[in-house]
Amino acid sequence: MDKNSLLYPPTPSGVPRSVTESSASFKKEVSNVMGAILLFFIVYILLFALAVGLAVACVGGGIFIVSVIHNLWVLLAGIGLIGVGIMVLIFLIKFLFAVSKFDRSGSIEIKEQEQPLLFAFIKQLTKDTQTHFPKKIYLSPEVNACVFYDSSFWSMFFPIKKNLQIGLGLVNAVNLSEFKAVMAHEFGHFSQSSMKLGSFVYQVNRIIYNMLYENNSYGSFLSSWARVSSTFAFFASITVKIIQGIQWVLQKMYGFINKSYMGLSREMEFHADAVAASVSGGNNCISALQRIELADSGYNLVLRKYDELLKEKKVAQNVYANHRIVLHQLAESFGLSIQNDLPVVSRAFLNSNNLSRINFKNQWASHPTTEEREVRLNELGVNSEANQESAWVLFSQHEKLQEQLTKKIYQHIEIKDEIIAVDNKEFKSIYLKDEAHFTFPAAYRGYYDARNSRLLDVNVIIAEHKLSLPLSFESIFNSSHVALSKKIRALENDIEVLKSLAAGQLIINTFDFDGEKYERGQADDISAKLEKELAEQKNLLDEADKNAFLFFYRAAADHSSEKSLELKQAYHSYFTLRRNSDLFLEQVNKMLAALQPIYAGETQPIETINAQIATLKQSHEFMFKNFLREWQKAGAFVHKDFLKERVDKFIHANYAYFSGTSFFENELAELNQLVQESWIAISDYLFIQFKAILEKQLIYLPNQ
Repeated sequence: MDKNSLLYPPTPSGVPRSVTESSASFKKEVSNVMGAILLFFIVYILLFALAVGLAVACVGGGIFIVSVIHNLWVLLAGIGLIGVGIMVLIFLIKFLFAVSKFDRSGSIEIKEQEQPLLFAFIKQLTKDTQTHFPKKIYLSPEVNACVFYDSSFWSMFFPIKKNLQIGLGLVNAVNLSEFKAVMAHEFGHFSQSSMKLGSFVYQVNRIIYNMLYENNSYGSFLSSWARVSSTFAFFASITVKIIQGIQWVLQKMYGFINKSYMGLSREMEFHADAVAASVSGGNNCISALQRIELADSGYNLVLRKYDELLKEKKVAQNVYANHRIVLHQLAESFGLSIQNDLPVVSRAFLNSNNLSRINFKNQWASHPTTEEREVRLNELGVNSEANQESAWVLFSQHEKLQEQLTKKIYQHIEIKDEIIAVDNKEFKSIYLKDEAHFTFPAAYRGYYDARNSRLLDVNVIIAEHKLSLPLSFESIFNSSHVALSKKIRALENDIEVLKSLAAGQLIINTFDFDGEKYERGQADDISAKLEKELAEQKNLLDEADKNAFLFFYRAAADHSSEKSLELKQAYHSYFTLRRNSDLFLEQVNKMLAALQPIYAGETQPIETINAQIATLKQSHEFMFKNFLREWQKAGAFVHKDFLKERVDKFIHANYAYFSGTSFFENELAELNQLVQESWIAISDYLFIQFKAILEKQLIYLPNQ
């Protein structure tokens, strides 16, 4: 394949070898990890030696007891003692036979004869990145790409060919140069021999994880052994105690090794970025990272819309055509330009909603932040001309592929009734209609977006502000007031982070706040400061919301007293509904909290379960049904036929939820789903009620 053809974007020229050489920080992390691995093997060898000694002692002791004393109970005790030694030893070696398989159920494998251009592209890229061609290539629906393989203990010692998985959501969101950059990053993980250490550490982590958490079959065997007789149950309990001691040691090792691995993993990401920049240009790596952030959000919005359509027994045909529709709508909403059918995304835009004032280095993060990666890429100073052509040019019969992968999204969903196919034109119509339906009038400049108005007592506001100064639309709906809700959310998030720091939930020694470094012990002081700021910002927003109502109330009064009374009543009714919705949410949260042990599958005595179900039936369910009747009467479910029928059925049903020793899983699932869906419907209903008020009161503006 001609590297200079349109199907293989240009490679930067004159790239110094130092760009892809291992950095000092990378070498430091390698040393840390090698030390951690060595310590693990020393600890494991000691545990294994002790287990072998225990096994020998138990087996020898068991055989001796059985051979000397001929008695059934002694025979059982001897077998039980032998079992302790063998089971502990098995626990320490069971990982040798465990294989971690990558889930391929949501993907499809492609061959070179099916996709010759893509395979030629990847062959050239593997040559440029000095790595091997993948064993197999798969396509998946998501906005991602990865190199993977099925791993086992023996993966540490024998070479394994990796597979490449390409998410078509990624292909749908980047140009050809950006696609090259993302693929080069994946191959960059395996382009140098030093990268093998990362795989080695991963396997050590898997070994410990297996012994700590993957014990279902082992636990089942122990339980079966214990059920044979009370004697075996005694020795099984001894085995469990010994294993718990081993796991305590392993948990300490897991945290130690995992922390080292995370540091290495971050450096591996930087190194893979450097490899990608050397063959595709750092500028294309950066633009790919930025586009992927928006693309991933857009893809999730599409899937959310698919969930809504499924409730109406509708399925889409092409998720990628729908994805493009959503990306264009997002670009329009955020004022982004479109270049070659793709939104142009910048770091400034992505950071526009991030008002956090706290910054810290998370030593437990497996990846550096996107901003950190962009800084490193810019420092490399390796750029290349961008080929703006869509990455889809590499794929033959891409529409057929798109529809095939769309079906993968629905593969685990059982649809019993007849379904309705939604084509791209209809999806666009539905999506744009819903977007318009759930968007406040542009005249308010985003003042009410992504939040609820503060709960107001309109009668009190009118009485208290009769003699207040005149208000203007501009003084209320200005940029500083529009930004208040974003500032409040940022403050609330920062306070939560600081509380986590103070409580030791985040193991961070220092953090930056407003550009200055602080010790973790100072987190409470900063949190108290932000609490005051939060209260001030909320007071400002409260006052702005009051003034917004008062402004339109006075404007309506200028038309007639009947108009002002009508507007006051509309606000009063809306805030009454809001208060009722808060009571509804409080009630369902209490109900779900009471049932949490049941939904979590916790083992409980029958008496406890019966008491929980009795409380549910006599109190929580009774109140839940009353709330549903009230919201049904208010009209919250009128435009949701699928939900309206289910609510009516549930109100008149008499679910038992539990009988004898068995749960009625379908009834518990129905209750949980009805809680979630009814709350969504109520929230939507409240939005529409408030939007109607906002639209109607605009007629009272001067010159309207």
